[in-house]
Amino acid sequence: MQNLRDKLLKAGLVTDKQAREAAREAKPPKKHRDGRGTVGEGKEGAQREREEALSAEEKQRREAFAAREAELAEERRKEAAKVAEARMQSERARRLRQLVQAHRIDDPGAGLFHYVRRSGKIGRLALGPGTQKLLESGGAAVVEDPGSPDCAVVPAEAARRIYEVDPQAIRFWHGPDKPIGFSDAGEG
Repeated sequence: MQNLRDKLLKAGLVTDKQAREAAREAKPPKKHRDGRGTVGEGKEGAQREREEALSAEEKQRREAFAAREAELAEERRKEAAKVAEARMQSERARRLRQLVQAHRIDDPGAGLFHYVRRSGKIGRLALGPGTQKLLESGGAAVVEDPGSPDCAVVPAEAARRIYEVDPQAIRFWHGPDKPIGFSDAGEG
């Protein structure tokens, strides 16, 4: 049993205090001075005490193993949840990349259009006057492009689809029913 106790201690399934208590419980009972069995009991009592001590030790060992198995099962569940979340994020990024690439409006110009990045910093795009008017009227939106560090401009219909995939990817979208952009509340 000493070897098993050392293994349980090494595996971290029991504490040193628990091992000492188990060893104390497993000690043989005191004998009479004349050597005829335990105090107050015969040979059957001694046998019963040994069986009870072994069953108590076995019970404690099983409880320790069950607790460890429960911990391992919880760790496996958490790891599986992390993997599933990573897959979902990867799938969202892939879908966003496809939508942005398919609907990107390329209209470079001299005018600068400013928007707020996800990090809270101000970003800017060099756009032509036609694209700026689309953005101001709500006909287009500025969205994050997972394939590049800059954002892209996409038409409103593509912005609706991107909003369904990841609402935080929309960095600017103006209008009364649009969630992000500047407000006309102060006017008129």
